[in-house]
Amino acid sequence: MKKTTLSELQGGRNPGFWSALITLAIIIWYLVAFGLYQPILHAPWNGIEPYVASFKPAPFFSWIIPCFLLTISYLVLIVCVYHVSCGENKIWSLLTLIFAIAYSIISSTNYYIQMTVVEYNVAHKSLEGLSLLLFAHPYPHSIPGALEGIGYGFMSLSFLSAAFIFRKKNNERWLRWSFTGAGLTGIFVFTDPIYSLPLKIIIVIAIANGVFLLLSMTFLSIWFKSGRFKVE
Repeated sequence: MKKTTLSELQGGRNPGFWSALITLAIIIWYLVAFGLYQPILHAPWNGIEPYVASFKPAPFFSWIIPCFLLTISYLVLIVCVYHVSCGENKIWSLLTLIFAIAYSIISSTNYYIQMTVVEYNVAHKSLEGLSLLLFAHPYPHSIPGALEGIGYGFMSLSFLSAAFIFRKKNNERWLRWSFTGAGLTGIFVFTDPIYSLPLKIIIVIAIANGVFLLLSMTFLSIWFKSGRFKVE
């Protein structure tokens, strides 16, 4: 079995490194924008008409757009991970890819609806049937909340499956544990619509998830940049 780098396979280019780096940048963009959006997300609900009247597209799109872009960059990244996996890791890399595809399809649909259907109807004051499509009360017990739950549930399964690809020794152990942490802390998005935890606990878990996401993408970009991978 020959050892080769992904960059050698791609004629000097390294799509794994760049997709990890782009995914890292998108996650940073999302974490900052979504953090700033929290006062709006958790503002008291006074009804659909006051919500529409006070709706501001800029802070809304600032976190919706990176969420949509993440569905693309993460899938490309997992394809690269699948490409360089080998031997006993094939089953885990295949599961990682399948779960990533499910996440990408569900979540991209969810955020595209927000960017098109929701924004258009809010802008044109078309309120009929709109409330359950909003990232507002009764979120997460709403259509986007349910779609986020199942979408990020699949993403968490993807992270947990990917953790088994990496060895428990050398630098790969950090990849293994960061992916495990990202997967475990991300599960709460799936469980939140079913059983909501207190807001303080959710904030702690969300911060931990953000840290694990940043670490996993950082370690993965380093792994793709400097590592050597076995391929069949």
